[in-house]
Amino acid sequence: MKTVKKASAAPAPRSQESRGPVTMHDVAALAGVSRATVSKYFNDREGLKADTLARIERACRELDYVPDPHAVSLVRGRSRIVGVILPVISEPFFAEALRAIEEKARALGMEVIIQCSYNDPAAEAAALMTMRSMKVAGVVLTAVASRNNLDLLLRLEQEMRIVYLDSYVHEDCNYVMNDNRQSMAMLTRYLLGRGHTPAYLGAPPVAHPSPEERRAGYLEAMAEAGMAPHFVPAGAQPSWDFEAFGFRHVLDWLAGGAWKRAGVTALACGTDRLAIGAMSACRRFGLEPGKDLAIVGHDDLPISAYLHPPLTTFRQDVAAIGVAAMECLQAQLDGAGAAPYRKRFTGGLVPRDSA
Repeated sequence: MKTVKKASAAPAPRSQESRGPVTMHDVAALAGVSRATVSKYFNDREGLKADTLARIERACRELDYVPDPHAVSLVRGRSRIVGVILPVISEPFFAEALRAIEEKARALGMEVIIQCSYNDPAAEAAALMTMRSMKVAGVVLTAVASRNNLDLLLRLEQEMRIVYLDSYVHEDCNYVMNDNRQSMAMLTRYLLGRGHTPAYLGAPPVAHPSPEERRAGYLEAMAEAGMAPHFVPAGAQPSWDFEAFGFRHVLDWLAGGAWKRAGVTALACGTDRLAIGAMSACRRFGLEPGKDLAIVGHDDLPISAYLHPPLTTFRQDVAAIGVAAMECLQAQLDGAGAAPYRKRFTGGLVPRDSA
């Protein structure tokens, strides 16, 4: 009697109880195709039949499968992953910039991976090496204000595109940032135009060159007016706790009395968060912000409009800065990124009751 061979069945799909991440093998088994066909589906669908496409799509839905973008980029020979390394995410400026970066990345068909350095050079170096190992298309980096990683950054800049967001460690680089000198000069001229004698409170040294540029903008406007500059003495210890920094140093400054002897009637702060601390220090000292001492900030944080009094400040075009960072990386991918990419953006004055 002749034996009839049964057709070999496709590999059985894994059960819901199976452990581990879903793979292309699982998709292939459920769709009844080879793994190579599934790989072709995600990388180059040309030549696949409509029925095959439908079965793979159905299998992906049933298994909730999403391909690993890193693996797909390796197959394509061109990474679509962008690394973003920030000092902190809680800082409103970085949160808003990150949103713009992610929106632009999605529009370009790219994925974003985020890591934080927490202002630690060692953590920054580790994050950079992680991005390197993933062969990312490029990195958006807000550099720690330290030269510890300068040699590493110079080497990595030869291997991949790095664009610095708001802070860099050497000038011969790609960067996107606010025009800090122009913005602080505008705030200072505003105070001068209202008949004030303004002093200046700068931010802790957690970034470069933003604090130095804003200080330079204040000095420029004071020199134009033929007036001597006045500064709130502040320490050089790096800290992201700007409110406490501003409160402590402004309270000491007020208690010292030099501001009163010099006829200072206003305070220009390097950031809104510094201004929040300064306003609290004024009240602790017995002064009413906006009446006894005019105060301006910089950045126009969402809370600034709801302070008492509402804070006069400068609004950065953070969205444009974030978009520009992605455009810099995209230019490199498109082969048009040989020349340095350096952009500074202007914003606008936001007058409120504090000055």
